[in-house]
Amino acid sequence: MIFGFQSEIYLTINNLFVSMFEVNRKIVEYIRNEWVIPSDNNSQFALDHGIDEKTVRRIKDDENYQIALITIMRICSAKEITLADFFKSVGI
Repeated sequence: MIFGFQSEIYLTINNLFVSMFEVNRKIVEYIRNEWVIPSDNNSQFALDHGIDEKTVRRIKDDENYQIALITIMRICSAKEITLADFFKSVGI
């Protein structure tokens, strides 16, 4: 069995990481484009959705932001949509 950069285990884990990074970007960009930018008020969006204003700024501006599931859940709860419906909307 070969381990290292050419092993099947490494390639599988690497592909999973790339895939998860892409999924995260889709989620963050969807929330940013559909809800944060149209609201045009970071403080109000944060207040209305039970999240910190810093989180809203990171969704809006940080290209490497990794959104937490609890943040997605809070936003979905405030929007009165299920996680399943949210992920369908995102295309995941």
